[in-house]
Amino acid sequence: MSTRAPDPDAEREVDLGRYWSAIVAHWWLPLLGLIAGAFIGYLISIGGKEVWKASATVYLGASYSSVGGVFLQGPQANPSTAGTVARAESSLETAAAHAGMKPGDLRGKVSTQSISTGAGSTVVRTTGNPLVRITVQASTRRRAQIAANALANVVVDRLAPYADRKITALQERIDNDERQVAAIKRIGPSGDPAGRAVLALQIGDVLDDQLQAQQLLIQAQEIERPQVLTRAAAVRTTARSRRNAVVVAAFLGFVLGLIAALVWEPLMRRRR
Repeated sequence: MSTRAPDPDAEREVDLGRYWSAIVAHWWLPLLGLIAGAFIGYLISIGGKEVWKASATVYLGASYSSVGGVFLQGPQANPSTAGTVARAESSLETAAAHAGMKPGDLRGKVSTQSISTGAGSTVVRTTGNPLVRITVQASTRRRAQIAANALANVVVDRLAPYADRKITALQERIDNDERQVAAIKRIGPSGDPAGRAVLALQIGDVLDDQLQAQQLLIQAQEIERPQVLTRAAAVRTTARSRRNAVVVAAFLGFVLGLIAALVWEPLMRRRR
């Protein structure tokens, strides 16, 4: 007489069927857990500590050579430069002093993000002289705004020396051209037409150089020099995301409801 070996697949199907029957019979337990978890998560998010966030936008500028206008791969071309400068200890000390805070209050509370540009569903990340958003989290509106604006100014000051020296040199070039034109006019032309033609040619050359320097000066001031594009304005937020708190708590409540549905019948039988 042969013995028949038990079929593990059949036993597994029986167990799964029993579990599913228990969940269906007590469907209200997972539903109750889901609702209760979502409600508890909402209450937790409301009770979370409120903080203030303020963001300033900085244009990093660009560097071009004085001869040929070739784009230079300097610190301004790297978006991570702003984050490195903004989170430096010396920068935190400067911002904290302006906001009436301790540097330790800003450690871990400063973030930077390169702003992407694009249209429709296609997003193109800028690779040169991008906009960078500097965000500060603080306990009050005033501290968040002042600290964010102070860090934005620090980033601009650290990246501006090349453009500032270029602006100074171009302004000196323009002033020198003005002095040359005045000196040529004081000498005055000779009486013959050839002398007047030479004088006009000299003045024209100087004015052409001055015009070119003025155009380069505008470029250096408006394009090459970093600047704070938008000042920071603080908004109130919470230390934890309300949406995430509700979703996570609802999921945990649902799981606990499933477990309760599976053990409900055994517990009731044991209690009886």
